[in-house]
Amino acid sequence: MADIKIENVVGFTQIAKSLDLGKLAEVIPDSRYNPEEVPALIIHSEKPKTVAMLFSNGKVVFTGPKTMEDAHELTESICEKLDGVGVKPYKQLDIKIQNIVASTDIKKNLNLRSIANSLENVEYDPEHFPGLIYKPDDPNAVILLFDSGKIVCNGTESEEISTAIDRMTDKLSSLGIL
Repeated sequence: MADIKIENVVGFTQIAKSLDLGKLAEVIPDSRYNPEEVPALIIHSEKPKTVAMLFSNGKVVFTGPKTMEDAHELTESICEKLDGVGVKPYKQLDIKIQNIVASTDIKKNLNLRSIANSLENVEYDPEHFPGLIYKPDDPNAVILLFDSGKIVCNGTESEEISTAIDRMTDKLSSLGIL
């Protein structure tokens, strides 16, 4: 089993029935709202280091947490900010994870050209991108291999991330690479 590090979690929740983004932009410090650019109020947070986008339909999309605890801290912080300016957020939030990005390092240089020739569902064009892109059938994920031995996996929503990385390292072992 590979030593996997979660790099980023992207998720969402419904925080209220609706939000007046223009008014919120005026009263929430350090928020940014430019509806011509993005139809959301953007709030950056340093602890945990995240970005949340609040939409007028009350939905919040966030990126940056590395754990579910971080995701809960972020949504609690947003609820406190809303409550502080007179907007009553929902008390029970159902946080959904949309995508997890994780990485591991097998600590061995990889011959990406050789791997590309040995696997199906691979894109490898080093003139445009320095890594090999592998799209396994199961689980549904995208795995990036780099010649340094670094492996990045994204596109999963749950514990499938470790399954995808473990299956990738098993494939590399079966090819005699590990």
